Amino acid sequence: MALLSCRVWARPALRYSVLLLALVLACPSLGSPSPPPAPDGDRWSLVPTRVKELVEPLVTRTKDGWQWFWRPGTLQGFVQTYYEDHLQDMGPRARAWLVSSRDSLLHRTRSLCPRLLCGTPG
Repeated sequence: MALLSCRVWARPALRYSVLLLALVLACPSLGSPSPPPAPDGDRWSLVPTRVKELVEPLVTRTKDGWQWFWRPGTLQGFVQTYYEDHLQDMGPRARAWLVSSRDSLLHRTRSLCPRLLCGTPG
């Protein structure tokens, strides 16, 4: 039973300490000053420079390799070819598909309709 009473007492104290910690972190002027930057001789300070040295040539080579694709002539040629192959006759193809779908649906509907209601198929 003593444990329960201790827990009830600890909850408000925990809440206040969390609130105090949040206030200290939210107001940097009240907290301690930030630590000084790492010295130049530190090995971890060299990591961003080394990563940049490794990644920059790779990015440059990739960018140079894709330059042919981003030229206006290449991209325009691709779009023109795609239009001619796939989109130029889209209107007539869509109309033909709609007509055939409508005819197919009407045929199925008539085949399901009893002869007395719909008459004889003609």
